[in-house]
This record gives sequence, C-alpha cells and structure tokens, in this order.
Amino acid sequence: MEIRKIAVFGGGVMGAGIAQDAAAHGLEVVLVDRAEAGLAFARKAIEDSLNRELQRWGITGSEKKVILSHIKFTLNPDDVGSADVVIEAIPDDLPAKQDLFAQLEQKFEKVCPDSVIYVSNTAVLPITDIALKMVHKDRLVGMHFLAPVPSIKLVEMVRSVHTSEATVERAKELARRLDKTPVDVLENPGYITARLVVPLINEAIDLYQEGTASKEDIDAAMRLGFGFNKGPFALADQIGLDVVLGWCDNLFHELGGRKYRPQAVVRHLVRRGDLGIKTGRGFYDYSASDGNEEAKK
Repeated sequence: MEIRKIAVFGGGVMGAGIAQDAAAHGLEVVLVDRAEAGLAFARKAIEDSLNRELQRWGITGSEKKVILSHIKFTLNPDDVGSADVVIEAIPDDLPAKQDLFAQLEQKFEKVCPDSVIYVSNTAVLPITDIALKMVHKDRLVGMHFLAPVPSIKLVEMVRSVHTSEATVERAKELARRLDKTPVDVLENPGYITARLVVPLINEAIDLYQEGTASKEDIDAAMRLGFGFNKGPFALADQIGLDVVLGWCDNLFHELGGRKYRPQAVVRHLVRRGDLGIKTGRGFYDYSASDGNEEAKK
C-alpha cells in the first residue's frame, strides 16, 4: 500500500523539518504538538526554510503554497484520523517517548490497525527500550533524520530486537519516497552519526580552548581540508547545542569514554539559552545571518 499520509508528533526543529520534507514530496502531513508555542515554532521554521529556498530560486511561490497546503498544524491528536506512518520527533527523553508510543498505539490501532507503523526519530536511545510499553513492538522502528532534514539525504534505520522485517521495509519505502538513502544500524549507543560527531566536536573545543586555533580556523580547516560542509563548531550550532549536550550525556553514561564527556562550555551555553542557529546564537552569532553562513562573534 502506497504511503500517502503521515502524522508527526513534536513541533521542534526535527518535527518541522520532517513535516516540510514529507509535504514537499507530496505526502499529506498532520503535525501535532501539545503547545501552541510548539506549533508556532514549527510554522515559522517551515516558512523561513521555504523562503530561503525561494531566495535561491529553489522553488517558486506557487510551490511554497502547495507545500504548506499539505501540512495541517494541530494541538489535537484526534485531528490526524488515520495515518500510514506515525513519527515521533520529541526530545530524547526515554520515559516521555515510552509513554507517547503507548498512547499513540492505543489511538491508531483503533483507526488504522492493519497498516500503520511507528517511527522514533531518536539519535541515541535504544528502540527496544522505547518500545517497552507497546503491545505491537514489532511495528516500531528508528529513523534518525539529520538536520536540516530537507537537504540531508541520509536516514539511519535502526531496528529493535522486536522490529519486523515488514516494518523496516515500510520505513525504507518512506525514506526512498523522501529521496533519502537509508543505512542499517544496530541500536548501539549513538548509532553512526552521533557516535562519530560527538568526539569530533569535543576535540574541536579542546583545540580552541588550548589556544591552538580560533573557532573560525578550525572550521575552515575541516571544510577545506576534508570536504566537510560545515566545520565542527558550525555543525554543533546547526544540530543544536542542547541536542549535542544530550548526546554527550547519553554516550558518556553508556560508554564512559572521556571523548564523550560533555564540555563545560557547551553546558554553559545551553544554560544561557544560546542553542545555536535556532536561537540566533551559539558558538557563532546568527542574529544578522540567514542561518546558512558562519557568522562571526
């Protein structure tokens, strides 16, 4: 059965990005958040992203309208009705994800019991643990999208000990529908991307704090020397420093290596509310930037 409609729960950076990408590929999307502020953030994030595409001549004004018409924003989960795929995109908090999937399963098994699959957009948590309170644990799979979702052509496909092959194939069908390459990953801590990028960011911070080089020069070295699209400081700002901190905490707890230990400067910036691009300031200042260039402090 063709995937035509998805429900996305969580209106943060990842939820908004997934919703935009799905709508741009012709899917009907219902984006659900528990707070009006969450929906307002998602609307603005999607419109800002589409406006940047307009400025680059990547889309037309008519295409922007069509994409937005495919997204319904709501506080009420009952507005979803049925869905082919239900995607959770809330922060990486294990009890919150467990409770949400237990609630979602009860709801969607009543309206679309035979075809729906459930997806967690987690970057570090075990899918087996997330499924703990579900009845149909075989229908849950991890799909770790990377930000910005519309432009990153990768998704990490993470199965639990219960995930069925049919669920994985259905999730891969969605990935291909979004023009993304799915890579299969065991549910080890951090999967591929978080496991590798956390030590990179931490080591870059060490270099900077030791006085080896400036943030700008470290980022330039990795861009120009190794072909990175963004250097580690700009990448951390793009991911979100609160997200980076969460990844560090999780990996340090699970694996214990010093290379995963959260850096004090990251924790300080998060406490200050400077989370990167999404708040206008992180390692760099984006207040006069469109979010795509590394702005200078």
